Amino acid sequence: MSRIVTLVCVLFLVGYCLVSSGQAGPERAAIARKTSYSWRQTDSSLALLNHGRIVWQLNFNKKEGKPYFHPVGLIDGTELTWLRPADHRWHRALWFSWKYINGLNYWEEDPKTGLSQGRTEIVFIKAIPQDDYSARIAMSLSYHPPDKPAVLTERRLIRVSGPDEQGRYRIDWRSTFTAGEKDVLLDRTPIPGEKGGKGFGGYAGLSVRMAKTTRHWRFVDSEGRKDKEAHGNKARWLDFSGETAGGGSAGVTIFDHPDNLRHPSPWYVAKGMPYFSPAVLFNKPYMLAAGKSLTLRYRILIHPGRADRDMLEGELKAFLRTSYIEVQLESAEKLRQLALAALMYADDHKGKFAADLNKLKPYLGKKNLFEWIVENIEYIGQGKMTDVRRPHKRAVAYDRTLLGKGYGTNVAFMDGHVEFLRPEQLKNLGIK
Repeated sequence: MSRIVTLVCVLFLVGYCLVSSGQAGPERAAIARKTSYSWRQTDSSLALLNHGRIVWQLNFNKKEGKPYFHPVGLIDGTELTWLRPADHRWHRALWFSWKYINGLNYWEEDPKTGLSQGRTEIVFIKAIPQDDYSARIAMSLSYHPPDKPAVLTERRLIRVSGPDEQGRYRIDWRSTFTAGEKDVLLDRTPIPGEKGGKGFGGYAGLSVRMAKTTRHWRFVDSEGRKDKEAHGNKARWLDFSGETAGGGSAGVTIFDHPDNLRHPSPWYVAKGMPYFSPAVLFNKPYMLAAGKSLTLRYRILIHPGRADRDMLEGELKAFLRTSYIEVQLESAEKLRQLALAALMYADDHKGKFAADLNKLKPYLGKKNLFEWIVENIEYIGQGKMTDVRRPHKRAVAYDRTLLGKGYGTNVAFMDGHVEFLRPEQLKNLGIK
């Protein structure tokens, strides 16, 4: 069994690298002939450079709290974002911030202290630059009132691809928010038509403040709406493109993942700033129950030149393929842990598998893992014995959530290994 488990682990890591590695060898070689990329890393930042000019930089000084990308630019160093403009000093170029958590403001900041009423704290961060000029970033954040325990935590995973031969690169962003011991109310400034509604209400979440020189650019969403027409309306993606100060053209597009809350997202669009955001709370607040989690996924595409609809629709499809593979791999790893827990239980109980998932809880360790398993996994090993013929063909559990997407699902077997099976293969196991 140990040999199979090791193989599964290797496959998981290989898959993870394939998902996040960016371009293939020949394309990377072509880029290398035109560019000279390098990394610059400090205790509080990671930057990709091209001939010494910053392409993008992630900033994560723990004293500042909220991490952010700035500058975000083209491969020639043209900056597309604006950090702390005079009209909104709390705008941090490309960043994420809730507006109100349980009524406390986590968005605006005191000009004297630079701090919000509610604190966003970087608990852990690991930024790993890759040889192909992609990067992987993992961080944990805590949201809490001053000097009080966290009411909400976040696990953020970001993958930045290496620039491709067109000079485009992608920032794939996944944030999982988990409420503490009490329910958490995520809220925003009310919109017109609500009590106390404001014309500027509705914003919160992933946000981009574009550079001052991009004021004459144009917003276009996936439904063909432009500028003010896109504000407050639902769309699968929104692009902001136009001319750069140097006479070229470029743009930034954000794609909303279909699994996100309230997809397709309403968008907050302020052309005069310029600023835009997939505003998941635009139409109403959201209550996250105690101990429960909310995951949001986005892709940010930085592209030289104007973007046409066909290109952006193709980019969305590529994003969905990539994120589906990520979900599949993550599911496989968690299901593998369940399979091993089931085997350990059986070993302690004369070869008999547990009657239900609750009995496996002590063997799983992490609370969040057990909660994920309860929500996503169908356990079919109840009371079965391990001393059966061909244990590698006898299923004990499968991912019912993944199955619902229609492509197949991961299945854990009695010998501890996990396989992804297509619908026609699942039929042979009686899984529909």
